[in-house]
Amino acid sequence: MPYTLEQLSDRQDLVDLLHAYCRAVDDNRPDDVADLFAEDCVLDYGGDYTNLVGRNLARKFFAGGTDRLYKRSAHHVSNIEIGFTGPDAHGRRTATGCTYVWAWHEFNQDQFDTEMPNAWVYGRYHDRFVHHDGQWLIAARTFRALGHHRWQSPVTYIDREPRRSAPRQP
Repeated sequence: MPYTLEQLSDRQDLVDLLHAYCRAVDDNRPDDVADLFAEDCVLDYGGDYTNLVGRNLARKFFAGGTDRLYKRSAHHVSNIEIGFTGPDAHGRRTATGCTYVWAWHEFNQDQFDTEMPNAWVYGRYHDRFVHHDGQWLIAARTFRALGHHRWQSPVTYIDREPRRSAPRQP
C-alpha cells in the first residue's frame, strides 16, 4: 500500500508516542504519561481493573502504579502496526495501532504485607489515536495479556482464533 508523506510522518510520530509512553512510565513521570492521552480517553487494562474514562483518572491510575507500587519498571514495545482510519466527526485525523508490549516490574516492598517478587507481563496494546492541536494522542487503549510471570493480579488474555486446519489433499 503506498503511503502519503503525511502518513509516513504521522506513523513516525505515533511510534515516538508509544516510546514516550514507555519512557515516561519507567521514569516515574505520571503527569507526562497522562499528557499522552486525550482528555476523554478510555483505558481498559482488563483483569480486575475497571475501565478508566478521562485524562484525570488516567493520571491517578499511573501515579498509583509508577510512584507507589513499583520501585522500577521497564516497558518495551515492538511489532508496531499502524492503520490510518480517516477523519473523525470533528474532522481530526485518526489511526489505530496494535503493539506488542513486555513490561518488567520491581515492586516497592514496603507497600505489601508479604515479599513481592519481580514480575513481568506481556501482551498487546490495542490503541485508537487522534490528532488534536498539532499532536497525536492516545484516545483509547486496551491491554490484553499473552502471558506473565509471577504477576500478582488477574489479567485478561487475548482471545485467540481457533486453529484452522488446512483441508486434506486427496
